[in-house]
Amino acid sequence: MTATVCPRSATILYLGLLASVGCDREAPRSLPGPEPEGCAAAADYDVEAMTADLAYLASPELDGRAPGSQGDGAARAFVAERFACLGLEPLGDGGGYPQAFSDFDGYETANVLAMIGGQGTGVSEESIVVSAHLDHFGGGWLGANDNASGVTALLAIAAALARSGQAPDRTVVLAVFGAEESGFEGAEHFVRNPPRALDIDRVVYNLNMDMVGSYAESGALYALGTFGNTPGRRAVADRARAHPSIEVALGDGSDQSDNAVFCADGVPYIFLWTEDGECYHERCDTSSRIDYASLAEIAALAGEVTLDLANSGDDLAGGVLPGTYNCF
Repeated sequence: MTATVCPRSATILYLGLLASVGCDREAPRSLPGPEPEGCAAAADYDVEAMTADLAYLASPELDGRAPGSQGDGAARAFVAERFACLGLEPLGDGGGYPQAFSDFDGYETANVLAMIGGQGTGVSEESIVVSAHLDHFGGGWLGANDNASGVTALLAIAAALARSGQAPDRTVVLAVFGAEESGFEGAEHFVRNPPRALDIDRVVYNLNMDMVGSYAESGALYALGTFGNTPGRRAVADRARAHPSIEVALGDGSDQSDNAVFCADGVPYIFLWTEDGECYHERCDTSSRIDYASLAEIAALAGEVTLDLANSGDDLAGGVLPGTYNCF
């Protein structure tokens, strides 16, 4: 989730309050585990495979994936290689997966974008955007929950969709955004400079995952943005019944992650999030604290909701009329 931050200093501005984060504290080590195996996972939403992905993304070697850093580049390459391994269609610049941009501080970074083309009559040009941000602060802040967890869930969804062998009715865009922590910069760049192959005006839903690895802390998954009788609320409520180990809280809004950019343009969203009061924007946000079993369940639920929206017979393109959908 976002905060105004100087990742190379000891100060974070969070919810308007300036606070020291104690840079002299030693960064905890990441959870040791097997190397990621790419497309070779034995089953959809496999806990061991997801553990390996997250442990790599939140490893000390990648050092929090701060925009423009070597860790950022390595993490982006890892995501792009996974998309290619799964045979997903590139949606970035020049026929590749990256969509390059420079953040507000001048650091060169990129979104990593892929899609699975829709095949439904009359709705194939409509898109569901599944998103998670890749960056964290660096300098010892490893960002396991914030947001290696969301990227890990997105990769698991991508694999499940790719291996299903069935094209959705609507196009599914898989968007790993950069520079979220400094103000949703990657999502903003995507919306304001959309890929040529995507009609941004026909994006009809955003499913965003940010901090989905700390379910055990409060025993709740918050599905924010699921207001009233929206298609997203119905889809989450229906699918939650098949995941009784996960307590899902519906409703409420949030402008604390990339979904805010979509909602500002009138695109309804589902923002999946779990509380992390102890280690949010702290150095203790390491892979050893992740609730991996629940993360896999949350990813499976999110993948099912994605397909439900992609195949929905509802008029999603009609959107929610201005003034009737309060984003936040």
